[in-house]
Amino acid sequence: MPLHHPAYENPDVLWASVQSPNVFNPITRGELKAELLDRPSFAAQEMTFASSQKKIVITGELDEFGSTLYRAISLTLDINIQSGIYLFRKGEHGPVRAMSYIECVEVDGRDRYHLNEANIGTLHLSVIESCYSARLFTLECLDHMGESLELCGDFKISPPHASF
Repeated sequence: MPLHHPAYENPDVLWASVQSPNVFNPITRGELKAELLDRPSFAAQEMTFASSQKKIVITGELDEFGSTLYRAISLTLDINIQSGIYLFRKGEHGPVRAMSYIECVEVDGRDRYHLNEANIGTLHLSVIESCYSARLFTLECLDHMGESLELCGDFKISPPHASF
């Protein structure tokens, strides 16, 4: 027995709602800039804001993933973090859970992405109605050669759900 719902007899009714140009497309707005010791400056081309019930992850990316020029800076924060100045130490519990820098490096003649996890860092954070900004953040880690890697920068980000 055929279904007698109007949409099943006319597939265009179903596709009109899927292909409508009025589909909501949330956009994360922001910027992240950083200066690195012995490396080119960093200016994010794309910003990502992700959150769960426990954490917030703010990521700035430069170039396309898969490219040897790809780099990324990521900050993982406790969901309840407020404005303030924070010191981060790897392995210690606090409002700043992780800080990292990803870059493409050559190892044994092959290009590889290397995750540089911060051992220590700072974050001067301002939170206003779900919008996050840092007039300064720093991180220090060891790179793929075991040498010191330091960076400092600033960011601002407005996630899609922000009120302004």
